[in-house]
Amino acid sequence: MTHTTDAPTDAPGAPTAKRTRRNPAPVILLVAVALLAVYYVVIGLSGALKTTTAVPVSGSNSQSGDYMTLRMSVQDVDLSNRVMQANVLPIPHGSFEGEKAGEISQPLRIEVSSGGVTTSVVTFPGQSVVDATSLTLTLDRGDTSYPFDQPFANFQLSVQDDDSGDAVPFEVDMSNSARPWVMNAERSAAEVQSDRTLVPMQIDGHRDTLSVVIVSFYIMAILFTTLMAVVTIGSAILRRKLEFANVIWLSATLLSFPALRSAMPGAPPIGTTLDFVFLFPCLALVAIMFVWTGAYMLWRESKVLRNRVLDDDAA
Repeated sequence: MTHTTDAPTDAPGAPTAKRTRRNPAPVILLVAVALLAVYYVVIGLSGALKTTTAVPVSGSNSQSGDYMTLRMSVQDVDLSNRVMQANVLPIPHGSFEGEKAGEISQPLRIEVSSGGVTTSVVTFPGQSVVDATSLTLTLDRGDTSYPFDQPFANFQLSVQDDDSGDAVPFEVDMSNSARPWVMNAERSAAEVQSDRTLVPMQIDGHRDTLSVVIVSFYIMAILFTTLMAVVTIGSAILRRKLEFANVIWLSATLLSFPALRSAMPGAPPIGTTLDFVFLFPCLALVAIMFVWTGAYMLWRESKVLRNRVLDDDAA
């Protein structure tokens, strides 16, 4: 009887077992599809695809019979100067309509009070065709909580007959052309002051969801880049493999943060809560690492210049 022994697999010339690993392509594809789905959901919920610019006005805003429609269009929201630019176009109805299109049959006086002062007074003589008038409204909040800032403007409207001084009923039709702001308006009950009927109005605004998501992405990019810088430089120091490329990478990172800050949608001037909480600490941390690594590399590489005797490599 003979016994046979199998040759060891690690013997020279023996066939080696073929190693296999799972293909990550399907997982990567599923992750990409999931991220695209989340992106389109955010786009749909943010209202960025909506073509309408109408601003809902709550309160007793409907009128009938003889009245005026004040078509107000918000053009710009300037948080730096805390003002809101808008255009107002009066549209007559009933007996206020003239013979021509857009003509007012009676003289009208429209006053807009914002910030405690009368910012605009527009007088339209009778039998005249009206044009849109530019207004400047005062904002009651700045941009310190960017991108979650919610500016609002309080103002008062007064429409009266310029001859008799009687109040003219009106409704407000508002639209918004100042992207990426989402606005709502509220009309309060009329008040009589100094023979004038004043109608308080308030416009509330906030940034759309897409802008908040994009700003959040930039913030995460700044945080992760700072974390990568700390890990990379720390590992290089512990392994004694700190190179000049690390200094170049830190300087590029230091210059890229202000560029990312400026690229944020509707980025206000420096000094917001976002800057104090995220931008300034990350800038300071990267700057400290840049100065330390630069000084270390300068001291290490200048060693040959500090020696009084040079080694002869040819020897």
